[in-house]
This record gives sequence, C-alpha cells and structure tokens, in this order.
Amino acid sequence: MLSNAMSESQPSNARLRVGAQADGWPTLLVVDSDAQMMQTLVCFFEKRGFHVAAGNSLAEAKGFFHRRKNWTLIICDYHLSDGTGGELCDLVREQGMETPVLLMSGSPHCATLCAGNDYLSKPFQLEKLEAYVQSVRRN
Repeated sequence: MLSNAMSESQPSNARLRVGAQADGWPTLLVVDSDAQMMQTLVCFFEKRGFHVAAGNSLAEAKGFFHRRKNWTLIICDYHLSDGTGGELCDLVREQGMETPVLLMSGSPHCATLCAGNDYLSKPFQLEKLEAYVQSVRRN
C-alpha cells in the first residue's frame, strides 16, 4: 500500500522546474491535494528515472500543463481543492493533446466519477500504477 512506500523523500525534491526537464525524458505530472500521496508518487517515479512535476490543485496543474505540452502521463486525484481531475482531463482533450491522464479516487463511487477515463481506486499497490505507466510508455 502507499502508506508503506518510500517515506524518506524530501518535499523540496518533489517540485521540479518544468523548464529544466529534458525533452526526450519521460515526464509525469502528479496532482494530488494529499501531501503524503503526492510525496510518495514523486519519490517512487523519480527513483525510476522520471522527471516529475507535482501540484496540489487544479490551478497548479493547469499552470504546469500550459508551460509544458509534452507529458508522458498525467496522474491526478479526482477530488482537488479547486476542481476535479475530470476538469483536467477535459482541458487536455480541448487542447488536442494525446497525453494520457490517469485519475485516482478513494471514493466508493470511483467508477462512476471517473467513467470514460483510465483510473485507479485508492488505495492501490504501487506496482499496479507502475504497470500502467509502463504500458503507456510502450504505446
């Protein structure tokens, strides 16, 4: 479970300047208002060679998205303090981008909330998330 994963990461390492990322390297945008979840995901993927930008709100996610169009994957919690991950999915589609978006939700209504989008129900095993990311990278 996520609570057992890599708690040693530093919050100061969690937020990278998007402009500093190399264009050819896999890049993830992680958005979650739960600081522990975000820190766990950032650390997990940075240790696997990904460049990770992290935000805790829809507004912050939109800012990252507008500064960099070429993301390997966007991973976003459905419930954010200022909107939903569904709204971020809509923005990606409206921009005509091919960037895959994976939603996460701890809601018992996750399947309904995330209908039409790829999603994981919280809690989940990090290996399940990693398998999804690897399948996206192969496509």
